[in-house]
Amino acid sequence: MKWESAPKPRLTNQSYKSNYLPKGITEEERYKKIENRDMILTEKEPLFDAAEILRFGKDLFYHNNFTSNLSGLDWLRRHYPNHRVHQINLPGDLIPTHIDACFTPIKPGVVIINPNRKISSEQRKIFDDNKWEIHEAVPSIHNSPPPMCYSSIWLSMNVLIIDPKTICVEATEEKMIKQMESFGLDVIPVPFRDVYAFGGSLHCATTDVYREGDCEDYFPNQ
Repeated sequence: MKWESAPKPRLTNQSYKSNYLPKGITEEERYKKIENRDMILTEKEPLFDAAEILRFGKDLFYHNNFTSNLSGLDWLRRHYPNHRVHQINLPGDLIPTHIDACFTPIKPGVVIINPNRKISSEQRKIFDDNKWEIHEAVPSIHNSPPPMCYSSIWLSMNVLIIDPKTICVEATEEKMIKQMESFGLDVIPVPFRDVYAFGGSLHCATTDVYREGDCEDYFPNQ
């Protein structure tokens, strides 16, 4: 594990687009901005949340979103020259949504995706070329988040992979548990819903400090 510090953001007015949401803007106009990748951040300085990055062995997938700009993507590419960094966009919501509630690797060769946040055919290509399966995630059994939680109900996708055969899923998410079992995984139910109010689920609350094995290349065809 490498524990490193990203550039410290200054977050001045120059980091944000002025009057990004003018008075009277319609919801349709806001969706159009997102579809056109017109986000509130400028490229004045590298800005990103760690939760906008997924690592698949040698490859890093970077979610260009409300909380991550292209300057951050460029910094990662320069800082980790031995990794391949890919931009991914998953439009769908009008609010910031981290990638681990949108697009989640389950085991080598299998990914689940939030059905409300489609991936384009262009961005699917790397997965199709390397014979990865992309499945739509089943919906949460809950119609709303718990009290004091401002995350979406798609925290049901926020799972923790222990190894290629074992995965932790929030204990009440019975549909997700069954979907993981259908992929041949052993599921460990973990009561974690009371933690949602702190801003995430199992994947958000953990970080790897040690794993056995090598840094695999899951996408040799690029």
